[in-house]
Amino acid sequence: MANATCNKGVVSVKIWDPFLRVLHWWLAITLMAQFATGTIFFVWGDELSNAMMFGVNVPHFYIGYAFATALALRIVLLFVGPQASRWRDLLPLTPNQRRDWQKTFLYYITLFRRPCPPSLGHNAFAGPAYIVFFLIAAAQVAIGIFLSFMPGGTTQMNSPWMTVHEYLFFALIAFVVVHLAAVVAREINGRNNIASAMIHGYKEFTEAEYKELILNHDENNNPSFTAGDISHAHTDNG
Repeated sequence: MANATCNKGVVSVKIWDPFLRVLHWWLAITLMAQFATGTIFFVWGDELSNAMMFGVNVPHFYIGYAFATALALRIVLLFVGPQASRWRDLLPLTPNQRRDWQKTFLYYITLFRRPCPPSLGHNAFAGPAYIVFFLIAAAQVAIGIFLSFMPGGTTQMNSPWMTVHEYLFFALIAFVVVHLAAVVAREINGRNNIASAMIHGYKEFTEAEYKELILNHDENNNPSFTAGDISHAHTDNG
């Protein structure tokens, strides 16, 4: 049974394990740092002295490897991690997942006037976007490593790969902006404490939502979540 506890009609379910939460914030912090150093290159690159360029390039290089490490570990979890972190939870593969994807899509395009189905793991519409993010981020890391081995100065800055690197830079910024906007919208218009769940690991549902989610996961033959009497659910604060 999923780690859950019911209090006054609100069911708190343990969804995100500690390692996944650490990777999430590791990726977020290093990505923000890369945005900061990358922006300096993009805006003032031609005006920086060699010493200043070196001073920005060094942290960009090492933070990039820190981001790449977290990204690699997160991609590994897509295949060997807990159920909520696997690729099958991100893609609309089953009829229930495709139904929830359509309902969530309508929720966004109608500016939150349609109901948004709750999800035990990732948001049904956001799941495929995360796969795209992993692909773009992996390509960005690969190009960044390639550029780091090129001669510096104009040779590196004028490389066509640098142009691709810049385009992917803006694509990642766009993803982050949309991601944050969607989270804020869900916090304002919905529930399930999406943002805080990535800190303590627990999402909240009504009893009706939880029972429906459990039944849907049983239909999908999900071994991590099994239907049961909520009143007998146990708490695990690990």
